[in-house]
Amino acid sequence: MRPRVVFDCMVYLQAIMSESGPAAALLRLVDNDEIDLFVSQEILDEVHDVLSRPKIRQKNPEITDERVEAFLSRISEKAVTLDDVPLHFFYLRDPKDEKYINLAVEIDANYLISRDKDLLDLMTGYADDSKEFRRRFRPLKIVEPVAFLQSLTPKQS
Repeated sequence: MRPRVVFDCMVYLQAIMSESGPAAALLRLVDNDEIDLFVSQEILDEVHDVLSRPKIRQKNPEITDERVEAFLSRISEKAVTLDDVPLHFFYLRDPKDEKYINLAVEIDANYLISRDKDLLDLMTGYADDSKEFRRRFRPLKIVEPVAFLQSLTPKQS
């Protein structure tokens, strides 16, 4: 069975910025049907918004309207999109991250892949919300892209 995954916005941003980086490698796994990616319309809207910001475009002139549209089309074609995602978890530390957590919980994801410290801290933090998250959603792992890629590589003995 293929891993069920949710990517946060930064993974998408890094994937479009560098085709040789770990985030782009994650998208290639999606393209090759090695992992199942899930998105929500809210996440797609955020990715579009972030990739359209003048500050991002200034630093990365290769990110054009055409490239963003092609990128989002690629994601929409390969990912399963949910329109309405129920609220499963309130995250007071960073409410903007709730859309990723709630989607991951809703689809019984194996992994939420992120480089966001607020999300990653849910796995190791001592705050009450981190402890509650781990207690309620034990099977869900929040990991960085490289750690996820390493988890797929068989261990050499």
